[in-house]
Amino acid sequence: MNFIDFSFYKIIVILISSYFIVRQLYKFLNREQYQSFIKFIATIIVWGGVIVFISVPGLSHFISEKLGLGKNLNTLIFTGFILVFILIFKLISIIEKVEKNITDIVRKEALREVKNEKS
Repeated sequence: MNFIDFSFYKIIVILISSYFIVRQLYKFLNREQYQSFIKFIATIIVWGGVIVFISVPGLSHFISEKLGLGKNLNTLIFTGFILVFILIFKLISIIEKVEKNITDIVRKEALREVKNEKS
């Protein structure tokens, strides 16, 4: 497990992963809309995992061998893992926006009904 052998690709992936972690931390600490603790923890786990597996490639081979998978399958699984979680984060954001819009509509409708009852 060599920490010194960082290629340009590895550095770029680590920087991108770090960006996603820092961005989510910033949004969470500033209590921006659509941010939750679960979303923050999921971001740390996913992008932190990306950093770990990129930094220590022997770890993925070790896990793959212990599970009985071939070494060539690691790249495919890892890439799929990243893409699936990116899609999940996008879907979570869309769902949270829809939930907020529904809440706003219900509140406006309730306030309108209260005003009509008072009139």
